[in-house]
Amino acid sequence: MKQGTFQRFGHRSVATAITAGTLVLVLILNLLFSLLFSATKRYTDLTGEEMYTLSSGAEYLLKSTLDGVNDKRPEDDPVEVEIIFCADPDMLCSNELTRYIYYTALQMERVRPASVKVSTVNVWQNPSAVDAYRVDSHSSIYQSNIIIASGTEFRLYSPAAFYRWDNTGYYGEQVFLQGILAVTQAESPICALTVGHGEPFETEAGMEQYSTFLSIIEASGYEVRTVDLSKEEIPENCRLIITFDPQTDFLSTFMEENTVSEVKKLDAYLSEDNAYMIFADADTPDLPNLETYLEEWGITFSRYSGTDADGREWEGRLQLSDPDNRINADGSFFHGEYEPESIGGGITEDMRVQGGSPKVVFGNATGIAYSPLYQQAYELADEDTGAGAYTYAFYYSNGHSREMFDIFRASESSLAYAKNANGALTDASGNPVVADTYGSYRLMTITMETRFVSEGNGMISNINNATYVCAASSTAFASNEALSSNAYGNTDALLSLLRTIGLDLQPVGITIKPMAFTEIGSDGSSDDFAEYYSASLITAWTTALMVIPAVVCCAAGCVVLIRRRLR
Repeated sequence: MKQGTFQRFGHRSVATAITAGTLVLVLILNLLFSLLFSATKRYTDLTGEEMYTLSSGAEYLLKSTLDGVNDKRPEDDPVEVEIIFCADPDMLCSNELTRYIYYTALQMERVRPASVKVSTVNVWQNPSAVDAYRVDSHSSIYQSNIIIASGTEFRLYSPAAFYRWDNTGYYGEQVFLQGILAVTQAESPICALTVGHGEPFETEAGMEQYSTFLSIIEASGYEVRTVDLSKEEIPENCRLIITFDPQTDFLSTFMEENTVSEVKKLDAYLSEDNAYMIFADADTPDLPNLETYLEEWGITFSRYSGTDADGREWEGRLQLSDPDNRINADGSFFHGEYEPESIGGGITEDMRVQGGSPKVVFGNATGIAYSPLYQQAYELADEDTGAGAYTYAFYYSNGHSREMFDIFRASESSLAYAKNANGALTDASGNPVVADTYGSYRLMTITMETRFVSEGNGMISNINNATYVCAASSTAFASNEALSSNAYGNTDALLSLLRTIGLDLQPVGITIKPMAFTEIGSDGSSDDFAEYYSASLITAWTTALMVIPAVVCCAAGCVVLIRRRLR
């Protein structure tokens, strides 16, 4: 073989080795930089809305909150807050909504690494890793859940809690700070159970009858107390009031001064950012004062008036029966159907998506109708977002903006029988009278009064500054039997509802972030500057990262070629 051939072969071997070495070096550098940026929690935020960047206001509140807690603790025992995601990082990052939440938590850890620790655990592979954060053996923790914990205190959230219910606004910074405030504060918020109207919580036997219900409220972070509104004032730190199966009416002297009015106290309480729940059923008597007030929140418990078999006037509640979803023989104990859209759908999303829609049961239920003060509205399906159609009711008057949404309904085949304290209404043959065949009766609803705050350009509704009023048409929903059975999803449904209306101390002064526009290729015709800015920035970075390496390699090749020619 000629010497020139050996030289050419040697040059080719060297060139091949250099090429292979360069590729290996690029891969190693890429891996090192990825590990470096992952370890230091430093990323380039390409969204115009800075979705992946912790705002200066949130950073200040995080530091001041943790510093304030540490000032009250021994120097050798600083506060530690754990943020636990219940899925692997690659799963969190693959979904845009969970990725925003995960990156916000990582940014908080970067700001205060000594106090905030972010971790992930796959609850499907290792469910026992989060046993400390279960309310009881009947509650579930899903892969989508986020846990904020400190010591023995914890709060559990679903991704829906971090967004406005229509996914147009991101509240991640507020929710994380709210959770950190809740688990590090000295006092828990109070849940007040009304008494003085024949509620079961007036006696030890009644407390025992609904002991699981009370334990779930306590496990949700509340201190449970009773309050007689006719004699006592609502506690200062009360965030939730529950009225459970009252047998006598509330006192109401709404227009009179210097007189005791339980309704007036309740109304003043709900003029702030608080929450109220009412549980009734087919045996709950007529409560004119309380029910008239509940109409202002869209809630009307169904009633029937007519004549009996002897021609006498007859009034009573409706008792629902659902033969398609029945648990017992006559269908008076049945499982409800989920509302998959709007706020109601957000409350049960984890249960439906990852829990297989466990049966949530209702017994001796009455129906909930929209009050005459509210207008019914119908939201059409949105093919772009995949959102389905749903019905809701709204009320805009006297400075109030309220909307009422379904959480559970009976099936379309459900029936309603008439019933009062003397029993069921019967015909001449003694058979129960079907008073109504409307179907799809509402079993559980949530009404939200939104507060409006100025956030830069225009007015943006802040769901974190809201009052909630929830109604359940069955007391059996909260019975020990329903909440202590692994066959039913009542515990998870109640926990999800309590977490949605949970009103811990609210951080203030943090701007709500509109959802980012992440599609590449905008022609700039969007009227939303933030959307155009975000898309243009992403396009510019992508183009630069594609073109610059190619140009550098081309220039280097030209230099080598010219030098070889000149040689």
